[in-house]
Amino acid sequence: MKAMTKVLIGVLLVAVLSMNALAASGELTVYYGAMQDQMAPLLEAFSRRYPDINIKSYRAANEELAATMEMELRARNPQFDVAVMGNGPILTLEGRYNCFDEFTPEGITSVSQDLLDPKGKLIPVGTGFYVIVFNTNEVDPSEAPRSWADLTNAKWTNKIIMADPTSSSSIYTFIWMITQHLSGEPFGWDYFKTLHSMNTSYVASHGTIGEVVAIGERPVGIQVMATAKSSMVKGDPVSIVYPEEGLPSEVNVAVVRKGTKNLENAKLFVEFMLSEEGQMLVADHLGWIPVRTDMTEYRFPDGTLLSELKFLPRDVQWITDERANILENFRSITR
Repeated sequence: MKAMTKVLIGVLLVAVLSMNALAASGELTVYYGAMQDQMAPLLEAFSRRYPDINIKSYRAANEELAATMEMELRARNPQFDVAVMGNGPILTLEGRYNCFDEFTPEGITSVSQDLLDPKGKLIPVGTGFYVIVFNTNEVDPSEAPRSWADLTNAKWTNKIIMADPTSSSSIYTFIWMITQHLSGEPFGWDYFKTLHSMNTSYVASHGTIGEVVAIGERPVGIQVMATAKSSMVKGDPVSIVYPEEGLPSEVNVAVVRKGTKNLENAKLFVEFMLSEEGQMLVADHLGWIPVRTDMTEYRFPDGTLLSELKFLPRDVQWITDERANILENFRSITR
């Protein structure tokens, strides 16, 4: 009898979910900062679950995306229903415009409590982090850098590539670790002076870093895991190093715009990202750490277990408060 009851409950649950999917319709516009090929599988999976919702999307690097959103908000003509990106720019926009809706999505109880926004507006959907990547055709694995400090070795002159903070908000996470979290030589702002003296290359996006490292033009990259993972999946000749000092990480969030006419569809999208299916897609394609506490045994493409890695959560308040000074310091070093 108990077995029969469980079967009936399961059937009813599937039926309810199917009815909800059929009932959902209309429009949804998603803005996101990840690479298009990384986000596409998640958007496609959402479309399969809710086939009557017409999804439009816009992708740009985080800094450009935040600028676009601010321009729309200032003009009182926002086009996005939901946005997915790092929490730093989102906090800035929320502070200026009070533009995001508060809600409690289904699945939030499975999210690590220390990631939750006390106001319930910034919904954590994944944690991104930095690694070192190198081209295996150009760098012997036995000679590859094993730490962030190793990158200051003169043998990497003319070989390193990293993102420019004038166009990438994610790189502020790396800058925070080097200048604020790690101490002693070679860290602090002197670290970036050393890299610059070694003719390090600065580019607008981590996608470009992936391409340049893959062809061997610059065989060593300071890279986000999402793009490093995409390179490995594509079969590029790259390998990943998890530096011994730790991995600077940032929380990526989903937010729903206050006043959107597509509110329910926006909420469905956020809830999908928090579902087990959504979190697996987040991990497999975006390369983010799942925020669900029941996914600690997840493995990355090289076989590394999530629980084996040492993460360093960034100080988002410091980055938000010091953004202008960080950029000025970086420009003064690299100009």
